[in-house]
Amino acid sequence: MKRSLQSGLVLIFLLLMFTGEEAEAGPARVFADQGAGGTHTLMLYSNGTVWAMGTNNFGQLGDGSTSNRIYPTQVRSLSSIIAVSSGTNFSLALRSDGTVWGWGDNSSGQLGDGTRTKRLTPVQVKGITQVIAISSGTSQSLALRRDGTVWAWGGNSSGELGDGTGLMQLSPVKVSGLSGVKLISCGNYHGTAVKNDGTVWAWGSNIFGQLGDGTTMKSLVPKKVNGLSQIKAVSSGIGHTLALRSDGIVMAWGDNSAGELGDGTTVKRRTVVQVRGLTQVKAIGAGGYGSHALKSDGTLWSWGNNGSGQLGLGAQAAAEIMLPRQIGSGFMAISVETNHAFGLAQDHKVWGWGKNEFGQLGDGTYQYNYKPEVIRTLPPIQYP
Repeated sequence: MKRSLQSGLVLIFLLLMFTGEEAEAGPARVFADQGAGGTHTLMLYSNGTVWAMGTNNFGQLGDGSTSNRIYPTQVRSLSSIIAVSSGTNFSLALRSDGTVWGWGDNSSGQLGDGTRTKRLTPVQVKGITQVIAISSGTSQSLALRRDGTVWAWGGNSSGELGDGTGLMQLSPVKVSGLSGVKLISCGNYHGTAVKNDGTVWAWGSNIFGQLGDGTTMKSLVPKKVNGLSQIKAVSSGIGHTLALRSDGIVMAWGDNSAGELGDGTTVKRRTVVQVRGLTQVKAIGAGGYGSHALKSDGTLWSWGNNGSGQLGLGAQAAAEIMLPRQIGSGFMAISVETNHAFGLAQDHKVWGWGKNEFGQLGDGTYQYNYKPEVIRTLPPIQYP
């Protein structure tokens, strides 16, 4: 979530997608959702503070200014934060008390404060508490409450709020017919949820088949994705979605114009297909038109669009990679954005690669990394 899209502290490294522990929010062990952002990055430290870098034209870095930052800058007035999510030109944060806070672009009500006024510093999302997970898209936001219900606000032109109306909402409304949910993920203009029973549900735009129902018709309410069970993680990209089964197999559906489904073709899929050649996967991340997977042996794999080096395969690699290729080893976690990504190594160092035109890698430069490089401006991360 995006065709127009454009962490003495312990850093909680950010993930676009990870395993089912996401909903069990806790500052010592949970990774935060990177959402649909592409040109700014959020970092969460274990003392509950949030830091940001990259583009800031809408105040999405939350430092009270609209100046871009090529080094991490602290988001103002936030404490006790346990999860963050970067949308397109806006940001969300979840506090330990179950409240949600937002800043940046608000032209579609994506900050949920009842207005359409952009915010350079955080404001509280109105009328929602007991939240345990958040995710953000192009102009929409999702929140998972402790009772297993999903709530949404912001833009709704493709039904991405799932409330059955297709109308913009400036404060949270309940996603229709969903209960018993354990995981959520925003795509560009669609939403995805995993229930406790391991089934996957999707709603919103379906022009690439990203709802996995065999059609290309949008849906204003959640529909069950066909052919999936025992799912423990899900990650939505611009027009495609990845799902991780409990047996370590990755499934995919939707847009495949750059090979982002990893089935060896560029044919879009309206129903689920298996990513070829991958087993024992423990984490997944869907970028804009690319995908990443982290295996239990610490090896990191990628496939799909590589036009900005976001697959980390080196400057000479092809622009489209249709099957998974290994890009590194010794990793514990991944964080995948639209056109850049990060990996947390077993020595607690952060590696970054991909697009960096606004300083979103936080390395003090504007230079793209076509393969993983250590981000030396960040301290080593103590991973719990």
